Amino acid sequence: MVLPFVQENYGMTLDYGVYSIRQVDGIIDDLRRDHSIEDAQALLFSFGCYVGEVLVRRAKGRWCTTESLGMTGVASAPIVVRMPDGRGCNPVGKVYKRFQNGPEDSLAGFYQVMAEAPPERLGPTRK
Repeated sequence: MVLPFVQENYGMTLDYGVYSIRQVDGIIDDLRRDHSIEDAQALLFSFGCYVGEVLVRRAKGRWCTTESLGMTGVASAPIVVRMPDGRGCNPVGKVYKRFQNGPEDSLAGFYQVMAEAPPERLGPTRK
């Protein structure tokens, strides 16, 4: 649903590359100007799946159910992404937050945080 929508309305092709997350940020800004959250529900869910799939393809994440990852109480969607270091994330929920809150909930920033291992997981710092 998202790929044809973006091609038809924006003349661009989302290619599941990391840079495309910034493109999605811009499209969400555009949707915020012209649509209510109710009108954009299906698109927002689809964009969340797209962002999740970029995490899967580029950052070695894996789709899981919220239940299997223990995120039932905190994730708004039935699917989440488990990162290689064990952290879970909710890209669908993040897209909804981006729509509601604007740039302060940047999807590009979200990707960067989730794709990088937190410092405590990298091991001790060499001196």
